[in-house]
Amino acid sequence: MRQKRVSAVCLALAMGMGLGAGTGTALPLTALAGSPEFAYTAEKWASLRDDKLEFGEIADLVHEYNNTVIQNQIEYKDYRDQDKDDISDDYYEAAQDILNNLDYPDPDEAGFASRLSSYLSSKVQADNLMEKGDDNVDDGEIKKLGYDKTEAGLVKSAQGQMISYWKQVYSLDSLNASKQQAELSLQSVNTKLAAGMSVQSELLTARDAVDSAQASIISAQSGIDKTKESLCLMLGWTYGAAVEVGPLPEPELDRIAAIDPEADVERGLENSYSLKILQKQLANAAYGSTRDKLEQSLKSQRESAANGIKNSYRNLLLAKDNYDQALQAFALEQDNMRAAETKMAAGTITPNAYQKQQTSYAVAETSVKTKQLDLLNAQVDYDWAVNGLAGS
Repeated sequence: MRQKRVSAVCLALAMGMGLGAGTGTALPLTALAGSPEFAYTAEKWASLRDDKLEFGEIADLVHEYNNTVIQNQIEYKDYRDQDKDDISDDYYEAAQDILNNLDYPDPDEAGFASRLSSYLSSKVQADNLMEKGDDNVDDGEIKKLGYDKTEAGLVKSAQGQMISYWKQVYSLDSLNASKQQAELSLQSVNTKLAAGMSVQSELLTARDAVDSAQASIISAQSGIDKTKESLCLMLGWTYGAAVEVGPLPEPELDRIAAIDPEADVERGLENSYSLKILQKQLANAAYGSTRDKLEQSLKSQRESAANGIKNSYRNLLLAKDNYDQALQAFALEQDNMRAAETKMAAGTITPNAYQKQQTSYAVAETSVKTKQLDLLNAQVDYDWAVNGLAGS
């Protein structure tokens, strides 16, 4: 039985209607999501609803099942097609509702001080709402851009968490190899101690190394579990769901090599949600201090966004260089491993020395995998900087 994801909207609906609480009726969990059934093909829905997480599905999973995104979808219904004045009126009406229910307390009544404090607090709240109405520069389109920006940020975060998950898994492999080496060293010290060729302090040190390696493995496994749980909850699975985390794509080396950073800076400024929001707020602003502040913010944000894209590109190149160096180091360890295997077959290398070479090989192999994931993460960061999140 696969564990299905349930949207916040449908959970609220279920609780509000009392479904499944003494009625004997349950919501069809396979149909619960943010979009209607016709939004995707049956095959696509089946893929989204299974218990395997694919990297390429993250954007759709966030859109359909992330609680924050669904709550924003609900809130947006209140702002759809509203202009600046409509939203300002909402602030004014909320302030007026507070003022209509305000009565100055009678000084002669018991609890006057407490009631006066409550009165003044409500009056300040109403004044703040009136001020927000006066200063408002938002409209329905700006609200939508803000929600889209939030959703894009969540997709980027989930992609980063999935990369982090696999990076931790590969690091755990390296830790296991290190533990095997520590155990072999402990065996060697025990043998030497029995032959009178070692001392008790060396044995204690070797045991500490094994214990330390085991503790590192336990800590790493805990980190893996927490990362996976956080990722799955973000994408709509229930707590403790048995989810298979699929493989990651490889970095697109040809596309990285073909990047035109100057052109991407311009594209990133054009796509930036933050800049689009500021530009539309500026268009809605009347002349005065609010407009002056927005103009300054827009200028500052453009510079910040452009620098952010450039920094992301530099980080991408650095990650590519680190990956290339890891490949070179691994190639050397492959040669060393082949030489050790030849010596092992000829009986010219000790088991301990051979195990050390195996550990070095495993560490180099893990380094390639983790540096490749660092490169993928840098590519994801750069792509999002260009595609809307620059200046966020």
